[in-house]
Amino acid sequence: MRWWTGTLGIALLLAGCGSASNFASKPGDDVTLYDVEEPAAPASGPQIAYSYTIGYAFDRPTVATVQGQQLALCRRLGTGRCLIVSSTLNTPGPDDHVVHDEAVLLIDARQAEATTRQFDAIAEAGGARRLRREVTAEDVTRQVIDAEAAVRAKQALSERLLTIIRSGKGNVGELVAAERAYAATNEELEAAKANRAALAQRVAMSRLTINYAFNATPGGSSPVAASIATAGDTLSRSLAALVTFVVAALPWVVVGLPMLWGLRRVARRRGWRLPWRRRGVDPTIAERGA
Repeated sequence: MRWWTGTLGIALLLAGCGSASNFASKPGDDVTLYDVEEPAAPASGPQIAYSYTIGYAFDRPTVATVQGQQLALCRRLGTGRCLIVSSTLNTPGPDDHVVHDEAVLLIDARQAEATTRQFDAIAEAGGARRLRREVTAEDVTRQVIDAEAAVRAKQALSERLLTIIRSGKGNVGELVAAERAYAATNEELEAAKANRAALAQRVAMSRLTINYAFNATPGGSSPVAASIATAGDTLSRSLAALVTFVVAALPWVVVGLPMLWGLRRVARRRGWRLPWRRRGVDPTIAERGA
């Protein structure tokens, strides 16, 4: 009985120590898995996760056409080679001269260069020019090794606890504790497997971010050319502002002029000195002189 109790105690201790570990991905990471098989054995060699960023500039409203053709190519390649994570497409309004759109894809890391060249060809045919191309590499070898070790450790612990439970030895309290430890260990085992699969996906499928910039500013980047190109619009807006001011001020002019005229007549009759009349001149004297 002592050997069985000692084995159960060690197993429960290992299960308790492992419960504080978190094998899931960090918040914000994309942990959805897409057609990536779990490795049957630990990966050999460096494990590198690549990310690509490509930016295209458009001076014609052809962003929707280019993006549509690129996404259609991705769908034709299949989810094992290319997967659409997200895409945005904004319709520019009459006053919108600069619009930014984006598409995020997962592409087969082994064919990433060939796939990005196909995307470049589609963009150039649609009148775009490539502004930037960035490639970043992250070595996740240590993370892959740790994830694989965690899976093996949790798997071994789960098997030991299952053996204890099936043996039926020990009192009721010990068996209940073993079953709880077995359930907790299986949860941690599934989390460890999910983390391992997520790392495998990061290595197998590279993240590709495509930025589309549409710039239809008149005159391009030259301030002088832009001013000349927009001179007509500027004049139209100025005339519109003047018309608005005249229309807004007209009622006040219609009401204000008779009031001023009436005030002036009353002031003359009563001998008031108006503030806009010259000081030192008596209006009654002026009228007598006239």
